[in-house]
Amino acid sequence: MRPMGKQRRISFLVVGLLGSQLVLMSLQARHPDTQQSLLRVWAVTVFAPFLSTMTRVFSGASDLWHQVVDLHRVSQENDALREEVARLRWELHQYREAAKMAERLVSYGRFQRTLASESVVARVIGRDVAAWFQTIVIDRGRRDGIRLNAAVITPDGLVGRVVALGPFSAQVQLITDERSGAGAVIGVTEDSRAVGVLEGRSEALCAMRYVPGNVEVTEGEIVYTTGQDGIYPRGIPIGRVLSVSKRSALVSQEITVEPLAQLGKLEEVIVLLNRPASVNWDTSVASGQ
Repeated sequence: MRPMGKQRRISFLVVGLLGSQLVLMSLQARHPDTQQSLLRVWAVTVFAPFLSTMTRVFSGASDLWHQVVDLHRVSQENDALREEVARLRWELHQYREAAKMAERLVSYGRFQRTLASESVVARVIGRDVAAWFQTIVIDRGRRDGIRLNAAVITPDGLVGRVVALGPFSAQVQLITDERSGAGAVIGVTEDSRAVGVLEGRSEALCAMRYVPGNVEVTEGEIVYTTGQDGIYPRGIPIGRVLSVSKRSALVSQEITVEPLAQLGKLEEVIVLLNRPASVNWDTSVASGQ
């Protein structure tokens, strides 16, 4: 049994040596076309598809990463551009508002020179939001020469009167306030019989009362102050007749008046520092012509 085991070991050794020889021969063998070792050629042949696939995968991943980085950069640039556009729009809005205000102030200054009264321009800095009150707050007060009941106007027409006064600000009651009142006349002719009292209606409108029913009043006519109420000078335009409810000769008419001054959009107003008997209202200057 021992000689048989020894022969088997010798056979395995011979086979191992032959296999090693074959491997060495294959390592030294050259491909007839490329003159490279057959082992390398076989290795390249076997692993080439795998390497090609991995190359495509890593290349695609690299491209995707670069695209993500580019998109992030573009997104940041877009955000920065949007912020810049918003800032430029805000600045343009501010410039336009400043230009409009400068234009209004020039118009107000030109209009002030036509008035037979000293006056001061004031900015509107507050507004009463209560539905039953119609008042605004201006940034001029007692130190600027303003007095109680001073008439407040714009180049378009009457705004109201000062009802509360401090050193640096004042409160103005608008003509649309239900508590307000003013002597009013339709037209400015001396023989006009359409004289009455203008009262606020708290609806951005006014009502003219106590006009006799037998006096002819038509829509579109202009209503002026009479100067008989002890507050407003004569000749300030108040509003335009919007509608007329005809009554009998013994019953007063119901006349709705729309203010000429844009009371809901006031930004600056003119306050009369004294009370002349009348105001020579130059409509061409008031309209900016």
